[in-house]
Amino acid sequence: PVISRFFTPMMQAVNEAAQGSGYGFLVSSSEEDPKREREALEVFVAKRISGILLVPASQGNRELICSIKQGGTPIVQVNRRIPGLAVDSVTSNNFNAAYRATMHLLNRGCRRIAFLGFDPRTLSGDEKLAGFEKALQERGIVNPLVITVRDHDGKNVAESLSSFLDLNRDIDGLIGSTQGKTAVALQVLKQKGVRIPEDIAVVGFDDTPWSPLLDPPLTVVTENTYSMGRQAVQLLLDRIEGRKKGPSRDIMLEDELIIRSSA
Repeated sequence: PVISRFFTPMMQAVNEAAQGSGYGFLVSSSEEDPKREREALEVFVAKRISGILLVPASQGNRELICSIKQGGTPIVQVNRRIPGLAVDSVTSNNFNAAYRATMHLLNRGCRRIAFLGFDPRTLSGDEKLAGFEKALQERGIVNPLVITVRDHDGKNVAESLSSFLDLNRDIDGLIGSTQGKTAVALQVLKQKGVRIPEDIAVVGFDDTPWSPLLDPPLTVVTENTYSMGRQAVQLLLDRIEGRKKGPSRDIMLEDELIIRSSA
């Protein structure tokens, strides 16, 4: 869902770079739906666009993406990457980010850490979950606590977390897998009278202007989506204008763990 606070800096960077090079910028949001993604790609190709920046919803349109590339339209994957697909990409190291966030909670003494928001349909969700599980395994903790949420509806996220907390009252750590899910988690914890970090330490994904203003200020893993957008559009322009040919390039950016009082 690119029409969101997380993607806004990225779109700003793309728009600035595109217009600075004499190109327009069209936006479509798949809302994590492979069918909508396919429809958007087909519309873009029909409009004879110069190139596509794609945040892939899943692996469902792999063949279409390959076909578009083979047809001469450059594509760059942004924020997520379909494994094994020979198409340029600029992504974050989601595995390492979740690993570091989990290790931070473990190092401060947490042992019952829950991961909120795993969606098996998304590519970044798999990477974050793998990093979370790897950190727990290294500390000998089995049976990871994962709260699966298959959509972005805040009400459903809140209900899933609330039910999970009612059944798991010994949780002492929580990782929100996205900005939106972290915000919902903070609301649920407040409603239940859970103290942060005394009862449950919280780490969120993606920093916001309000994160340091919360009580307590929120520890976050932050991705520089503006930089990601700049690098992605540069890769695309290099392909469009013939400065780069040959094998696909994969750029992976490291996230930053900003430690504040919530964990």
